[in-house]
Amino acid sequence: MLPIAALIVADTTGRTFAGIDLNERAALIASDAGIHHCYFMGSRLPDLSAMKRLRERGAFTMGILGWPRVFAGVPNAEIIVVIDARAILDADLLRATVREAIAHGGRAALLVDQGPRRKDSLIQVENGRVTSVIGDGNGTNCGVLVLPQSLVARVRTVHSLRDAVHRLAKADLLAAVPTGDRFCRVLDSRGGVAAIEREYARAQRKSLWRAVSARVTQWVDSFSPARSEVAETM
Repeated sequence: MLPIAALIVADTTGRTFAGIDLNERAALIASDAGIHHCYFMGSRLPDLSAMKRLRERGAFTMGILGWPRVFAGVPNAEIIVVIDARAILDADLLRATVREAIAHGGRAALLVDQGPRRKDSLIQVENGRVTSVIGDGNGTNCGVLVLPQSLVARVRTVHSLRDAVHRLAKADLLAAVPTGDRFCRVLDSRGGVAAIEREYARAQRKSLWRAVSARVTQWVDSFSPARSEVAETM
């Protein structure tokens, strides 16, 4: 059994993001996050040339039987990271999501964009748990579900990722992993991809600047022993 694998719910529209097919992009993000075994599920899967490109980039990919039931066929892995191919996030956020999800023990975990209560959201988050996906809520489903193999039987018969989230939430088996200030959006049929591409690029530049600033601060501190000693006493 693999320690971890990605199950990518494939996009059927053929859309691209930053010039990359959404399905290929999801596998690349998973691979960059350290999840190198990626299985596609859906009615439109990457063709052989796409699979070859992904393997050349370090992602072992294949299609998996069972559609239209998302969990009728799943990877043989201890942890299954279910990714909606329409979810736009980077490898750092995916890696952090998996790390935090594992800390919740035997529960599944859903990546959520949490905010004030509003009518256009169906996810209700309370005390770090997703408690409801019906009615008004205070969070948005970001399209990433971390599922232990032990919970696959509970969602085996559902037809969609949303149905799985609903079933796990009702059973009090779904933790919430907030995005915080990190970028994540799920493309829909109404929104323009170009606008989200620009927003994503801005977020990436800010993230890079924060990382560079932190490295510079560490480098400066390494030349200031006295400053470090003062900080330790505070």
